[in-house]
Amino acid sequence: MKRLKLLLGAAICTVFAVRPLSAQAVQDWQYRWFWGVRGGVISYQLPNFGRQFTGVGGAEWLITARRVALHIGYDQSFGGATDSFAIQGLAGKEEVSFDAIRQIQIDVVALIGDKAFQPIIGGGFVIETLTNAHSTNANASTTVADAINNAASGGFLHLMAGAQYRMSKKLAVFGNFGFTTQGRAFLLSGSAMTFQGGIRYAFLGAKENDPTTRR
Repeated sequence: MKRLKLLLGAAICTVFAVRPLSAQAVQDWQYRWFWGVRGGVISYQLPNFGRQFTGVGGAEWLITARRVALHIGYDQSFGGATDSFAIQGLAGKEEVSFDAIRQIQIDVVALIGDKAFQPIIGGGFVIETLTNAHSTNANASTTVADAINNAASGGFLHLMAGAQYRMSKKLAVFGNFGFTTQGRAFLLSGSAMTFQGGIRYAFLGAKENDPTTRR
């Protein structure tokens, strides 16, 4: 948790280190705090059943500066899976079941252009957790339970690309593609991908005396 706070603080500092140029007018989308909801599909790899697709939903925050923004997202899948996994620290394989995939993403992204349609691209990291991951063996030992618990969460590289269409000064619809690398110590091997769409609205300015609030 301490590491997460440090990384989040560093990301915020990176975004707001970009100062506005006095010779340029502040655009409607700049220096705002957008709140959004989204839904779509998450794809992930199981060792025996291959690539899986399931529904996912969540929320996000986009805190914009001059040309970059801090993007924070939360997602949870609508289902889990059961498969046999090779778990670090255990001999052989263990059949494990989990209820859902939960992700918290923190990215620094670039917003390209000032037109209503804006491409968005960037990256950061994701904290991924398989909720209620447990052995299907009712007699599994504490050692097995601990190994599964350790392998059911981790922090990984996250890349994202997408675009938004600004329908007004504060309202935008968007689509995102997310790519997550996953370490070998994590239960899910390979990579995870999300394909999502949603809507975001700027309830607040991202700093005091936001000039866009007077438009």
